[in-house]
Amino acid sequence: MKTNSNILIKIILFVSIALILLSCELIVIGKKPGEIKPLEYDRHSPIGSVVVFKTELDSNNISAASDIIATKDGKYLLAIDRYENEYELERVRRVISKRKITKIKQDTLSEHNIKIILELDYYKYISFNTSLIDGLWYITNYNGI
Repeated sequence: MKTNSNILIKIILFVSIALILLSCELIVIGKKPGEIKPLEYDRHSPIGSVVVFKTELDSNNISAASDIIATKDGKYLLAIDRYENEYELERVRRVISKRKITKIKQDTLSEHNIKIILELDYYKYISFNTSLIDGLWYITNYNGI
């Protein structure tokens, strides 16, 4: 009798250990992967300024997009210059509006000047020169449109 009960206990023990070791998610080793948070873009980074500029053009907000543009020598645009620039921004909006950003490259020209290259829909490339003015990044030039 002892041998039958010993064999039965060994079988139950073996099956229990096998179920524990082969089961999924009963024992988790390591960390659970965290939730991916969407990136937030703002004017405190050069890439953020370019993405905000494109977002404003996508939403047909030309006046807000013109607030992100500065002169090539790093000065704010006057109101008359922003008004005169609206037709050019309308043209830019028609070219890049509703296209997905597929790649972003960053090239540091100096401490306060960075070039951003956007790839739109895998084939259109646009480069933006950005400058840091009073703690915010402004677009001073764009090419490829």
